[in-house]
Amino acid sequence: MKTSEKNNPGTLDLHELYAYKPEDLSLDITHSSYSNMAYVQVSHRDVSIDFLEMPGVRREGKNIVKGSRVYMSHAAAQKLAESLSKLLDKVHSDGEMETYTPVSDHTQSNSPATKKSK
Repeated sequence: MKTSEKNNPGTLDLHELYAYKPEDLSLDITHSSYSNMAYVQVSHRDVSIDFLEMPGVRREGKNIVKGSRVYMSHAAAQKLAESLSKLLDKVHSDGEMETYTPVSDHTQSNSPATKKSK
């Protein structure tokens, strides 16, 4: 037993607790849906993304839009943004997607990243 563990028996090593071998990982995706619109909100604690299925269904005078909200840490959201940007840039440069226009600096641009096909 380490000296620090003797002095503080309530200490947990979360890295050790959640460590796994890649071959021991098995995904259990319980829900999937299609989204054609997303709203992103950032707070001081986390990031939330609402994935929506637009335009929705008209019921009793209101448009009902189904959606899913995903919360994530700032670090996870940053990794997601970087991965999406790289993957979309690659798909576009390979000629596999016609409507995406890469923006060199996403934080500076006010123009949309997608263009309407005619």
